[in-house]
Amino acid sequence: MKALFLAAALLFLSPEAFTLANAQELTSKKVCQQGLPQCVTLVIREMERRYKPLARQCDHDAVFALNYLRTTEVFQQTLDEIGYSDPSAVVREDALFAEYYFRAYDAYRRGKKEDVPLAWQITFDAAQNRSVSGSGNIALGINAHIQRDLPFVLYELYLQGRPVSYEDHTRVNDFLQQVNPLKELAEKFDPTIDDQDVPGDEDDAARFETIVQWREAAFRNYERLRDASTDAHRMQVAKEIEEFAAQTAQFLQQSFSYPPGTDSSERDAYCQAQPRRR
Repeated sequence: MKALFLAAALLFLSPEAFTLANAQELTSKKVCQQGLPQCVTLVIREMERRYKPLARQCDHDAVFALNYLRTTEVFQQTLDEIGYSDPSAVVREDALFAEYYFRAYDAYRRGKKEDVPLAWQITFDAAQNRSVSGSGNIALGINAHIQRDLPFVLYELYLQGRPVSYEDHTRVNDFLQQVNPLKELAEKFDPTIDDQDVPGDEDDAARFETIVQWREAAFRNYERLRDASTDAHRMQVAKEIEEFAAQTAQFLQQSFSYPPGTDSSERDAYCQAQPRRR
């Protein structure tokens, strides 16, 4: 369990927030502080910059990176359609949420594993060790980002005086329902991602329902952080969030691991045979 930090002003931050102090963070940009739509363009550019070398190398981390990139693109495309009551709050959330992922990833790649939340460490280990299927890479990343990161992101925004309402949090599900990059992920990295044995609509509905449930739990955990009566209570809530996300990651890692006697060789050969395109 990684140490958690509680600042004097009760600004609760995840461990990775203290790494990469020299990095130019998205949330420091004026357009992101103001929650302007241009901020989402900056987020997408940073995601593309990070994704492209992973794709060229057929790195297993590329699967979640592309899934997240395509998700953010749909967020941008639908920003004026969803009917958020406070679009600027959701844009600020988008930037900070992405930063949590970037920080964890960068800390892991730099060997600063003490700064990587356990749910993310399990996720990145599985990608580095090539031990799970492409579907596993997606599930692990989504779990770490929603069940682990999201409560802390929402709480940090609340402490900044820029909270995201429950109504807007729920409206995010409306755009998420439009996100489905599985065919592209299967074509580029791992054909097994787009499961042909399960009817498409049924498979997509089950996946989306899981995401909705995890996001609902994340908001409730944010409320627990916000409403904690003492610092000690808040630290206990944070510990429970970390542990539950890590336990889920361990379950997913085991569920999506390659069976004994098999490995990722077929998937990797397939990926290497594809044109090196975005």
